[in-house]
Order: sequence, then structure tokens, then C-alpha cells
Amino acid sequence: MKKDRLKQLKKNYKKTSDLAVQKGLMNIYSNKDGSLPDISHLDVRRKSRLKIFLISFVGIAIILAAIVWLGFIVFNPDSTVSNQSIKLEIKSQQSIASGDEVIYILNYANVEKVPLNDVEIIFRFPEGFEFTSATPEPTNDFNTSWDIDQLAKNASGKIEIKGKLIGEVGSIKTISATASYRPENFSSIFKDIQSFSSQITSSILEINVEGPEQILPEKKATYKILYRNDSDQDLAKIKVLVDYPANFIFQEALPEPFHKEEDARNLNNQWIIENLEKNQEGEIEITGGFLADEQIPSANFNVQIGFLDEEFDEFSLQQEKSISTEIIESNLSMNLIVNGSNQNQPISFGQILTYSIVYKNLGQKDLDDVSFTITLDSDILNFEEIEDKNFGIIDNNSITWGKDQISELDLVRPLDEGSIDFSIKVLDSTDVNLDTDNLQVKSKSQASLIKIGDLEIEELDISSNEILNNINTDIQLKVEGRYFNEDNIAVGTGPLPPVVGERTTFRIYWYIANSLHEVSDVVVSAVLPDGVEWVDKYLVKTGQISYSDKDNRVSWSINKISAGQDFQDINTWFDVAVIPTKQQEGKLLILSDQTFLVATDEQTESEISKSGKAVTSNLENDPVGGGRGLVIDITE
Repeated sequence: MKKDRLKQLKKNYKKTSDLAVQKGLMNIYSNKDGSLPDISHLDVRRKSRLKIFLISFVGIAIILAAIVWLGFIVFNPDSTVSNQSIKLEIKSQQSIASGDEVIYILNYANVEKVPLNDVEIIFRFPEGFEFTSATPEPTNDFNTSWDIDQLAKNASGKIEIKGKLIGEVGSIKTISATASYRPENFSSIFKDIQSFSSQITSSILEINVEGPEQILPEKKATYKILYRNDSDQDLAKIKVLVDYPANFIFQEALPEPFHKEEDARNLNNQWIIENLEKNQEGEIEITGGFLADEQIPSANFNVQIGFLDEEFDEFSLQQEKSISTEIIESNLSMNLIVNGSNQNQPISFGQILTYSIVYKNLGQKDLDDVSFTITLDSDILNFEEIEDKNFGIIDNNSITWGKDQISELDLVRPLDEGSIDFSIKVLDSTDVNLDTDNLQVKSKSQASLIKIGDLEIEELDISSNEILNNINTDIQLKVEGRYFNEDNIAVGTGPLPPVVGERTTFRIYWYIANSLHEVSDVVVSAVLPDGVEWVDKYLVKTGQISYSDKDNRVSWSINKISAGQDFQDINTWFDVAVIPTKQQEGKLLILSDQTFLVATDEQTESEISKSGKAVTSNLENDPVGGGRGLVIDITE
């Protein structure tokens, strides 16, 4: 039976071969329209030998290929290979917890009609997979290959692989298996591929962050990071990474952050947990504060936890949590003003100081129960002479106003503003111990409040500008007019009281005393009225005295006067003359207009001015010649 079939196949092959040859010749010699050419006579044409050779070669190759293929079919009727010779099926969990154990099972089977030789299965594991064990064991050092050698017809097997898979939650992890083999009676190698994908839907690492919902700038803020191994296996090389807000200032942490010795940055934002036992919990406490920044009304404190691959310095994120902290500023603007200025300025003994505390709520939240306190650090203020319409509470050298004194302070709404005004007198120099007392006034106001919006306030330092008022040196000017000196010796000439038409001379004394600081550029001057003559007679101990006939001005100039000088140390005198007219009869004569002193305090660097009285012929400071200044007229 088999021989008859073989004969029939060979006969069919011969026919097929003849037809193939004939078809090939037809393709070579037929015209374009399919008809055969007339070969009863030859029309010799020159053609390319190369073209003829190529056409002949292609035709012969086609014939030989057909013969070989037909022979293979005849003599190997069972040697065909299907599309998939090995059936591969991978089984595992569809959802995986990152860091947990994962098991991959590969079932394989020979579905061919012939044995498969040189069978090898190679796995490509997903990124983050850590091989633990397999049954049977792999045949290479990389734990990726299994040599099965021969797989008989309809034979099957199984490979079970265990490991740990780490990846970000939500990521897809794909494992693939490639089976290579050579079917019996084949010399070529064939391959079949199968893959399986899982999704990481959770992690065995849990993390939470606790911290303040609201906080004031530059106030202590504490954040707690709670982490946990939520599996039944021990874990190693856990990394916690914190992304601090831009305006957060790190102060300390417990435990201390990890940093490499060779890394000079010292970022203070990462912790390495070497071992974390199953179900073990841990805590990291971070303390710091926030800088005030109008561009950052709230800050996100982000924390990440994951596994660290130290060999490649790679971090596999497992979970990320964040907490938002609203940074609430008081936005209470406060400006302290003394005598119309918020800058340092000198003051003088006996001067009245006028204070204003100007405030405004520049924020968008209500301020509850606001109070203001001003501290006046000084020994030269008279607290018994305070003018305060709001009746603030005085305690030593401070004054406080609250809602009981000013009802508007009970609730200061956004954009509300106001001013607290009062005045206080500086003591006279005679009431001050110049050697021991604090001869300056340091003023500063502070505000406190109970709540900003819904945030209760425990401690809040809202301070105004500080103003320093140094006391000027107590320079004094004394002006006297005399006819007799202190020894009751006449220094004037002519009649006294003055007589119409007769010449009388008087002596004017200028005295300067300086107590605290050295002064410079001292000038004392006065203008002589019309009818009063400068007689160019004078005595000056310090400085220079001069007279200008352009404006009738007498000037006394001194470069410097040291502290602690009295009237006996710094003084001068000059004489003036007057001839009363009939119109001045019965009147006092003005010998010099008001006298002025200007100087510069070397310590406070401020200009000081003093004034003295005008001098008249009444001579109030002359115990002998005083009171006889009215002009008389003696007639025959």
C-alpha cells in the first residue's frame, strides 16, 4: 500500500515538474500578450548576456526549490511545526503589595507531534523584583534561565519562582518568559513568548504625618512622621525623605537625620532605617519654624517612604503623604511716633513729649481682644504729669490700654485703624541727678491679642519701632545789663536814670554754662536797637567777640565748650552807650534785643538753641542801679 502511494506521488511529482518546466519556458519565451512567437525563422538580435544569465539562473532556482520542498513533504509527512509548539501560561497575583512576597508559576507543555530538543526557558523579571527561590532551581548564576533539555511529545512541566517585588503604588509590573527549542528533525531554533502583568495597589510600608494646621511665623512648629511595617516579614533599608517648604527653617530632629560624611550639604531631610521588623512602628519628630513670606500663605510638608538600593543609590517610592500648614500673620501694623517723628531725635530738659501709637489691621482676619503696652525706659520722665484721655493703666514705666480702656480694641476687623495718643513731660535739669540717672528715653510699644481668626494665640510678639531720645546737654545762657558790677563798683558812666540829651553807658554781660556734653560751634548774638551805640569796649575770656555795623549785631563765637562749665568759666561783657531823645522821656530804653545762642551737641549731634531776654535800662539784675531806667528830662 505504501509503495503504491509512493509511486503515485512520484508520478504526480513528474507531472507537476513537467508542468512547472513548461510554465517556466512559457514565461520566458511568450510575448507580452501571452502568444508564442513564430520560431519557423530566426530573427537574430543582440541581447545582454548578463540579463540572459540572470533570467536562466532564477528559473533554475525556482525549479530546484520546488523539487526540494516536495521531497521533504514526501519523505517526512509528520514533520510540520505549528504556530505554538510550547504552551506557556504564567499565573500570579493581579494585585500586589509593594515589598511583599510574590509567587510566579509558569506552566509549560509540548503541544507538538514531535519531541522538542534543547529546550530553555528564560525569564525577564520586572524592575524592582528580588529573586528569593525557585522550584526547580535555575541553571544560571543570574537566576533567570532553566535548561529543560528534551520535552517529549505532550509532556508538561512547572516552574515556581518566589521573590519580593518593590515598586511605586499604581505601577504595572510585567514578567515575561521566553521558551527556545528545536523540534526533532529540525536544525533551526524556534521561540515562544508569554508575559503576565500585575499592578502594585498598596505597600507594606505605611506612613502618616501629623503637624499644625495653622501657625504663626517664627513660632516653633513640630511635625511627627509615623511609619509602620504592615507585613509579616522583616524589612531592611527603609528610607524616609522629607521635602521641606521653602520658608521652613530646620532646627532639630529625633532621631537625627542621616547624611553622608562626604556630603557637605547636610540637608537634614532623610532617615535610613536599617531594619524594620514585622508590624514594627517608628516615629520621627522634626522641629523648626517658618519665616514670614507674603508669597507663601500656606506650606506643604511632604514626606515619602520607600526602599533604598544602596548599590545603585536608587529610591523606590512606596507611599507619600503631606500636610498643609497655613501660615497666619498677625498683619497688625503698628508705628510709634514721638513729637511727630518715628526716628531717633534729641530732647531737652523740661520738654513735653507727645506720643502716638498708630495701628491698623492689614490682614483678612479679625483680631480679638487686642491690647497695647508702651514701655518708657527712662529716669527723666515725670509720670505724674501725663495727659491721656484714654486713662491707660500705669505700671512703673509702662502704660497699657485694652478693651476696657478703648472699646474698639475688643475686635479689630480687617482694615480697622486707630491711634492712641498721650503726652508726658521731661524733668527739669534741676530735678535730675546728672551723674547717675539714665539721661535718655527709650520708647517701644508692643501689642498682644487672644485670637487671629480661629487661631488662638498663646505668645505673640508684635513690636513697634523703637525710638531713642537722648537728652541734649543742658547749655544755659544768662544775659544781664548793669551799671554797677557785683562788687557795687560803677562800670557804667553818665547819669542814671538816663537824662534826655545826655550820654549814659551800660555794660551787658553774657554767661554760658554747659552740663552734660561737649558743644561746638557756639554763637551768641544780639542786635542793638537804633540809637544804641557800640563803644568798642569789651572783655572776653573764651572765644571772640565782634560787632557788625551793617546790622548792628554783636556776636560771640566759641569753637568748643567742654562739659561741666559754669557761668564763671564762660562769660564776656561789652559796653553800649545811649543818648535819650525827648520822645523817650518817661520810658525805658532797650539796650539790646533778645539774645540767641546756637550750638551743636557733640554727642547727640543735634543743634541746640537757647534764647535770652532783651536788656533794658531798668537793669533788673543790678541790685544797686536797677529800677532807675526811666528817662528823665532836666530843664532849666
